[in-house]
Amino acid sequence: MKPPVFEIESREADGTVLLALSGELDLAGAPELDAALSSVREAGKGLTIDLSELDFIDSSGLGVLVRFHNAAGTAGYEYSVIAGPPPVHRAFVLSGLDQALPFAARS
Repeated sequence: MKPPVFEIESREADGTVLLALSGELDLAGAPELDAALSSVREAGKGLTIDLSELDFIDSSGLGVLVRFHNAAGTAGYEYSVIAGPPPVHRAFVLSGLDQALPFAARS
């Protein structure tokens, strides 16, 4: 049985980077996400984090997003988050992060 795969696809348009996350974001994938987020923020580009293809997120993944959110707030850096499917978004609701992170309005 293959281990779950976590992938980050990065696309840029008009000075904004879209980081599309897919698979399972856990302890194994958290450092990769942390590095990708830091790189985009340090480059000063706009950012949207797309969780719509994420199958799973654990406390490690949530922790990376919280640390990024705190660092972004301190630096005055704005970004947005596209919510994941209901099982993934539930982790944000249960932790209260659905109220703290800048989720884009659902259409």
